[in-house]
Amino acid sequence: MMATYKSPRKFVDLQSPAVEFIEHLTKKKNHVSLFFAAVDLRFEVELKDSKTMTVNILGNLISGSYTTVTATFTVGEDTTASCLTYTFEFEKIRDNVNDAKIVESLVTYILLSDISYIRKVKYNSIDVGYPAEECFKDFVNAFKDDDEVEMGGVDWQKRTFAINFPSMMENFKRTEVTITVIPKNKGSHVKWTIKVEKIDEKTEEPHSFFSVACPIREIIQSKFPK
Repeated sequence: MMATYKSPRKFVDLQSPAVEFIEHLTKKKNHVSLFFAAVDLRFEVELKDSKTMTVNILGNLISGSYTTVTATFTVGEDTTASCLTYTFEFEKIRDNVNDAKIVESLVTYILLSDISYIRKVKYNSIDVGYPAEECFKDFVNAFKDDDEVEMGGVDWQKRTFAINFPSMMENFKRTEVTITVIPKNKGSHVKWTIKVEKIDEKTEEPHSFFSVACPIREIIQSKFPK
């Protein structure tokens, strides 16, 4: 049985000017959630007018429970502040699905993109100036010698591995990061996704996820050879 659910309108506070941020975000159509692989969750962003953008939410997390999921973000009515109002529309295949998880994932991506735009820093990737094979080898060795992380799933052919931070955040049972090194020109592009296991469903994910993403980026950056 299919049903359509429309979420209540809420606000996302931004550090950057809201209209400027929408213009920046819609320059790129396809976006990937920081907390899921692209095959599981991705966002297609489209500019409707100078103050409104729509986002089609796609991936394996969507296809089994929804026919379509669409979000609309509009510059807030309060012109004294920089904020976006948002509405999510879910066309469901079944009723017993968790809409909040999808909302939280996209709102978190919006918040991190806003901070990245202001600070000119990406929270899920870093470019480095030496070859991918060398970069991956040094990176694996650096984390392997770190007693504060648990490491596993090293794939030398695909240049990817996973690390777990047992005590990264008090709000989560587990914080796991999957890191992949990709050749880029004469150097490397290092990207990662973050998977967390909540202690309970009351955990406020957007702000908690943000506080996880910042230190993880710093840890990853610190592992590169000087």
